[in-house]
Amino acid sequence: MKTMKKKVSYKNILYKSKRMLVLGFVVLFGTGLVVTSSLSNEIPIHDGDVLVDSLHVSEESEDVSDTGTELTLAEQRAALELERNKILSNLDKTIENSSNASEKTNAELEKERILSSMEKELSIEAIILSKGLPESFVLITEQSVNVTVNKQELDTNTVAKICDIIMRETGLGADKIIIQSMY
Repeated sequence: MKTMKKKVSYKNILYKSKRMLVLGFVVLFGTGLVVTSSLSNEIPIHDGDVLVDSLHVSEESEDVSDTGTELTLAEQRAALELERNKILSNLDKTIENSSNASEKTNAELEKERILSSMEKELSIEAIILSKGLPESFVLITEQSVNVTVNKQELDTNTVAKICDIIMRETGLGADKIIIQSMY
């Protein structure tokens, strides 16, 4: 009896790899939904144990009030920009005042990295808006890109488009991109 070998065509391999890519996006999106849905702000049921010594709590803690409202995307951008400006100011001081050449070089490289990240973030946010996608807040770190989208429900099409934009602009793989809803 003769055994017949199946022909392997490049089209089959290409279609399989595309299916695997789509499956990967679906799994990534599903994982994101599971993680965000498990992060609820519900207060756990109190078991009766005393967690804080109420006799030694200062009155300052009573002044702190949590309104329960989350920051808007504009407020998140402003807070991030404020923090980065402080860091850039410190780096500038280090560059100006340091007598150590390697310390100056490290400060210059870090400043370049931060400025490059800021430029890419603004560029990605502008491209996302120009494609008719919802407003987003992009944060590029050394390990990943985090995107917060101003939309209640994220569908796979929107996630895929945003992911594609980020991959093109940053050169990072899909496994380094986190896309989440603001809500």
